[in-house]
Amino acid sequence: MKPSDAVSGGIVFHFITAVLLALPVSSRAQDPVAVSSSSLSLAQALDSARRGNPEIRAALRRWDAARKRILSESTPDKPRLDIERMYAPSGKTPLNGADEKALSVTQELPFPSTLYLRGSRAAKAAGVAEQAYLAKVREIRARTRSSYAALYLSIKSRGLLEENIDLMRRFARVAESKVAAGMSAESDALKAQVELTRMLNMGLSLDEEREVASVELNALMGRAAGEPLGEPRDLQPGNPEKPFAELEAAAFSRRPELRGAVLAAELSGTSLSLARSEFLPDLMVSYRSRRDPMRGRTSDAVLGLSLPLWFWKPSAMVAEASAERDAAEAELEAARLATAADVRAAFVRARTSRRLVESYRTSLLPQAESALKTAESGYRAGWTTFLDLLDAQRSLLSFKLDYYRSLAEYERRAADLERVIGEEL
Repeated sequence: MKPSDAVSGGIVFHFITAVLLALPVSSRAQDPVAVSSSSLSLAQALDSARRGNPEIRAALRRWDAARKRILSESTPDKPRLDIERMYAPSGKTPLNGADEKALSVTQELPFPSTLYLRGSRAAKAAGVAEQAYLAKVREIRARTRSSYAALYLSIKSRGLLEENIDLMRRFARVAESKVAAGMSAESDALKAQVELTRMLNMGLSLDEEREVASVELNALMGRAAGEPLGEPRDLQPGNPEKPFAELEAAAFSRRPELRGAVLAAELSGTSLSLARSEFLPDLMVSYRSRRDPMRGRTSDAVLGLSLPLWFWKPSAMVAEASAERDAAEAELEAARLATAADVRAAFVRARTSRRLVESYRTSLLPQAESALKTAESGYRAGWTTFLDLLDAQRSLLSFKLDYYRSLAEYERRAADLERVIGEEL
């Protein structure tokens, strides 16, 4: 055997060893997160998150509690019932020997406008809680779409990497045959082996991303971290872009955070009116029915008024409520400005991602695939070097990975835009 043949045989042996070692790594890469045989659509993930997410349930219960508070705030405090037994003679107890017996009922009533304002304040507070619930639903929806996109990206990238590993093995076989025929340098086989090892290392990172995305998606759907998920279906670039003016109008009319700020400003105004009502007297109505030996059965009625003599207390309450109203109005202005900025930024990001997806799909990917075919044909025919083939393969892999990243990024940015405008695109 010639020394060159021995060297070539050693290179081929090492290459085959690397390929064999790659097989268990590839198979183990599918194990960290068990995947069910069924697929998982984005609509299914969003529906599961809406029904099962504990943060949404907590926000809903807080809204329910706020709604129940309206009736209690609009209702006067419970009345007081007094049963009197008086003038029991010596040797007897008030229970069985009282000469005078009386029954009285007393009800304390806030000033009528005060009672109305309490109910109005509770209703506005319930409105704020409702908007907080709707905002939480939108937030969880956006986070679910982002996690779904991350899971989709990791799985698609892993599959793409497996395809390129098979492609690199094919290139390696071509290189081996050319080396054996003396038509190429032995370094080409080594370069193929190094590139294959690099791809296997990329696979480890993608497996980690897949596991993290699965855990996050399960948590958002209200499921245990290790529960199997169906494989995500293909993402689509979405519907045609809506005009910015239409999206901005939707954001100012439907965004829960902004509507909540409006209701919070109204709530602070009601609280100020309620503080001012502390200068008004509260009422006390009492009725007594009495029976004694001398007068027989008699009845009494009492109407009382509270006297707001300590005027500095309601004055301090008015000053506090006035400061809170000013703060709420400033927060409302800040929410309006933030909404205008958020909707424009989210619109630009989503539009840019969508255009990148279209550019990769219609232009860059077809060109890269054509370049790879040309480079492979040229290498087989001896027109180009293995480095040219390797560069074309790397470019195609990079463009395909970038395409899926752009598609996932569009999904995340579209989710952010939906959250800002308060409705689905």
